[in-house]
Amino acid sequence: MKTYKNKNQELQAKIIDLENKKTQEFLALKTELNTAYAQLKPSNLLKRAVTDIKEKPETKNNLFEILISLTGGYVSKKLLVGKSNSLIKNILGYAVQYVSTKVISKTI
Repeated sequence: MKTYKNKNQELQAKIIDLENKKTQEFLALKTELNTAYAQLKPSNLLKRAVTDIKEKPETKNNLFEILISLTGGYVSKKLLVGKSNSLIKNILGYAVQYVSTKVISKTI
């Protein structure tokens, strides 16, 4: 009988240890989740992007080139197609915008 009683006590002790370990791991996971959530907030993403732009001059140049090529594509679409309710003209406008953006980005 003693062996069963000892085995039950050992089993209860192991169960308590596992429950404590589960609680600790859950708290650690919750902390990591909160940290990841805080890092993925739009304000923090924007701050990180601005910091990267400030620190790296090549990022400034790339951002400027991208902005110029996108603006050029948008303007060319508006000049050629304008406002239209036609599906074909809209598709043609997006194609013109895509092509002109690619051409401008290659020439810069």
